[in-house]
Amino acid sequence: MPFRGPIAPGPALGARPTALIGFPTGRDATVTSREGVIPTGIRKVEGTMRVAVGCDHAGYTLKKMVIDYLKERGHEILDEGTFSEESCDYPDYALRVATRVARGEVDRGILICATGIGMAMAANKVPGVRAAVANDIYTARYSRLHNDANVLAMGARVIGPGLARAILETWMETEFEGGRHEKRLEKMACIERGERDGGA
Repeated sequence: MPFRGPIAPGPALGARPTALIGFPTGRDATVTSREGVIPTGIRKVEGTMRVAVGCDHAGYTLKKMVIDYLKERGHEILDEGTFSEESCDYPDYALRVATRVARGEVDRGILICATGIGMAMAANKVPGVRAAVANDIYTARYSRLHNDANVLAMGARVIGPGLARAILETWMETEFEGGRHEKRLEKMACIERGERDGGA
């Protein structure tokens, strides 16, 4: 049997990760989780979305779980492949999802490969895409809260289904905070448009 890497345990059946949803109001409120003390009072995204999902052969099994999970919550899914565990090249599927996001054809994109890294690298070559690798809840939350990530990349050989569901729930429901972060995103956009160089 080929080595598939470490699998992180998901939450116990029926358990709900601490501070995942149902945040109390007030910016000074905090809760303690396995990630340490984190701010709550985070606005949740309401309603359903159109989501493009893609994977390579390593992410095929987890992609099926992701699609089922999102459909259960009423989201519309565009499955961009791959459709089997036959070896394939992740940039092809990253491009399909990223292009949908960049054109505004979907609200969000989700990509899955062995680690999430290759998918995110490929997706971020498409202007307008902000893909983040998040294989833990804290990173998923702040990729939305501070970076307005519009594509989530996960590693099927890094996390298990339970943790993947927790990451998805956090990432889908966390709203961009705006404020000081908007200026930073605009600077990234300037770099993307070639309006800034390393000396600027």
